[in-house]
Amino acid sequence: MTSSSSSSSHINIKSGPIDTDVLWMQPKHVSEHVWNEEEERKLHIRRAVPTYQGEEQIPEQIFPFLQQSGFGWIIKMGINVDGLPLIGPTNLDWADLCEELLGVRPQEGEIKGSVVKLSWLAHHFDQINNDDDEEQVRRFARAWILRFIGGVLFVDKTSNRVSVRYLQFLRDFEECGRYAWGAAVLSFLYREMCSATDYKTKSIGGMCILLQLWAWERCPTLAPKRTPSHIENTPLGHRWLRRGNQHIGNDDVKVFCRKFDIMKRHEFVWEPYPSTVMSLLPPVCLVGSLAWYAVVPLICFQVIEWHQPDRVLRQFGMQQPVPESPSQPLNIHGITLKGKHDENWGQLFAPMIQQWNNRHAFRVDAYPRQESLLSFNSDYMVWYRRKTKMFVDPENAKTATLGEVAEALQYMVSPQGRKTCTFDDLGPYVEKITILSEEQERVTEPVSHGPASERQFPAQQFHMLQSSIETQGIDRRRDTVEAEEYSQQMAERGHGMYYTPQTFAEYPTQMYQYPFQGHDTDTSATQQSFGGFAETQAQFSWPTMTPSQQYHGPIPTPNDPLGTQWNVPGQIPNTGDLFGVDLRNAFSAEADKEEAGRHRGRRNPDR
Repeated sequence: MTSSSSSSSHINIKSGPIDTDVLWMQPKHVSEHVWNEEEERKLHIRRAVPTYQGEEQIPEQIFPFLQQSGFGWIIKMGINVDGLPLIGPTNLDWADLCEELLGVRPQEGEIKGSVVKLSWLAHHFDQINNDDDEEQVRRFARAWILRFIGGVLFVDKTSNRVSVRYLQFLRDFEECGRYAWGAAVLSFLYREMCSATDYKTKSIGGMCILLQLWAWERCPTLAPKRTPSHIENTPLGHRWLRRGNQHIGNDDVKVFCRKFDIMKRHEFVWEPYPSTVMSLLPPVCLVGSLAWYAVVPLICFQVIEWHQPDRVLRQFGMQQPVPESPSQPLNIHGITLKGKHDENWGQLFAPMIQQWNNRHAFRVDAYPRQESLLSFNSDYMVWYRRKTKMFVDPENAKTATLGEVAEALQYMVSPQGRKTCTFDDLGPYVEKITILSEEQERVTEPVSHGPASERQFPAQQFHMLQSSIETQGIDRRRDTVEAEEYSQQMAERGHGMYYTPQTFAEYPTQMYQYPFQGHDTDTSATQQSFGGFAETQAQFSWPTMTPSQQYHGPIPTPNDPLGTQWNVPGQIPNTGDLFGVDLRNAFSAEADKEEAGRHRGRRNPDR
């Protein structure tokens, strides 16, 4: 948002949000440090893929057990989001559990609490022999899945350890397939993403490949230039992982900040799963689709993160009303396992588990279909601009200033503005400025009203662990940082009244009156397609001078340091035909005033 002052000749730009009830942690967010142009912080993404004989592949002997356990999706990169919540005891004897299910007992130094080194698993399960009995193959399958869990699905900050808590679900492969591993993966990733918004955090865990694939599918400007085709019976994101897809990455934070800041609404794909894509997906990607539309908690032991499709209904093709407050309870957002290994999580989180198990009752309402792109002046977008952070980098905010100015000028020539403004002749030029700034959509579209929110999912509070400091929220350890004021200074004007753009140097600029004879405004409009949707834009042609208005001689610019000085009024051409008034007399009067007041003080050079 901008505000200006004619006396100080500068524009103040604020990054947002205006209302802080949604982004209430914004003063402690890493983006505030970026806005203040502090030292860049690059996140290190943790990952450790299990290998077999030096290659990322799965031994054929364990395929049947992967299918039984529900991890057969690893072969085709699908993941089941439906099933039982991933929660269990955290106070077992983990060394005993390893010995029971893996056949090997970790020694001191190889296990710490419930965490073992991935190198320990790789050492004892580096290869599988064809003559191994079924029990040994089962153990190898458990070890391989556990390595995949610690190296890809639930990666911690070290990326070299894995929690043995997940091993308890691998005892019975059939029972293992009943759990919602996909929901747990999302919960863990959401918590890692939240932690990564702290400026002091240097790395991020979780299955970050999901975030990258999401960005490539939703934001074409962030994706590789060549989009691979979708292969039948594979997840949509799998097309980016095929061998032969070459992509040169870029780790320049400022490049991505600029891409986000200048992103247009047609440059985001809200609905990446049309019917043509759905028909090509494997069954595992469609299992549990009920959970897609449910406002429910995603559970992974002590990590509880809310799934809120009611805030992104456009990804399902529906219109988006103004949502209610977020459902995430603040007092459980920062809970860890520290000092709570003996806690009965099933009893503590009973309300959340019940809501997950009853997820069909928390489905969002069906709203009318969203046709084409959402109007910039819709109820939701007006609300959204007050709640969101508009810019990340102040350098990129400069490019939006023209749009703000165009919006103000557009109001001046509107029916409401004309009651107080008398600049009717500025109308055509405002239209051109608006078009050139590529902001015509948001200043010319009428207000459109979306559907009212019929169902509300208010934020919930669960009174538990009253004596634990962690219930104060995940932000209790963060430092508050205030966004610095950013001032965009306007360049100081030189002495003189006129200028001559290089493009039209042969014409005496600003020495004609609009409209010109022969100027045409084509209101038939043209169609431009953005992301599969057609948008209408009016066409305007630049005014051309008639022969009587053209001046074929060289026209110097008054007081231009690179041009000759005008002898006012002698060298001013006759402008009577152009303006309907001869300005030479007016300039003579101004010249006399200039000469008379030369010794009394300097005139305003901008008059």
